[in-house]
Amino acid sequence: MSRLPLYALLLASVFSAPAYAEEDTLPDHASPSICVVIIGLALENGAIDAADEEDYKAAAETFREKSAELNGGKDGANQMIGSSVAFYDALSKADLEKGADMCLSAEDESFDADE
Repeated sequence: MSRLPLYALLLASVFSAPAYAEEDTLPDHASPSICVVIIGLALENGAIDAADEEDYKAAAETFREKSAELNGGKDGANQMIGSSVAFYDALSKADLEKGADMCLSAEDESFDADE
């Protein structure tokens, strides 16, 4: 039996599959790990007023603690936070500001999961 039809089918499926461009978009809700990332990126990119930086740093620390609780400790939190960076590292300065504000307002919320 020739393998040519199998390769032809494989190639056809690859070239006919829809292409999806990954796009960095602001999440529609807060979660501890995502907020650590977004606040950190907002601070790095100057999206937060200098006068408010301490409030955002404190919120990021609170979210880091919540992430550790939800992910079984500091190592689990670091893994979850680290895996989230790539999703948000190309957000615009305006989106980072908006996301950081969303996170700051969610600082006192309780979370059942860390997404």
